[in-house]
Amino acid sequence: MTIPFSTTRPRRGFTLIEVMIALVILAGVVLTMGMGTTKFSASIRNSDVRNRAQSVADMQIGRARAWPTFATLSQLSANRFNPTENGLMSMTTVAVDTSAGQSITRVTVQVSSVVSTNLPTPIVRSIIIAAP
Repeated sequence: MTIPFSTTRPRRGFTLIEVMIALVILAGVVLTMGMGTTKFSASIRNSDVRNRAQSVADMQIGRARAWPTFATLSQLSANRFNPTENGLMSMTTVAVDTSAGQSITRVTVQVSSVVSTNLPTPIVRSIIIAAP
């Protein structure tokens, strides 16, 4: 008695349905990784903008601390000391208070992005300088 060849041969390989299910799962994993990579790169870009804005604000505060003449400190609010570059705008405000019998000056630097989505909240640094 001879058994037909097709019934004795073990099954090898995958069916078309199994291959299609594996491809759908693989496509889902690849799309999820792509979305995660996009969000991660946007986060890195926003961190870079924030770091540059903090650096600009800190440099302007350093300039105020090193300003040679206390009486002319208000010049820091001029446009030439607050350039717009690399997509960042800085604004320096100098307020003098003489009500306490002393001349106290508050220097506030606010750095924001030209594109508000890069830096949703501006970076603000302040110092208080008293006249000698």
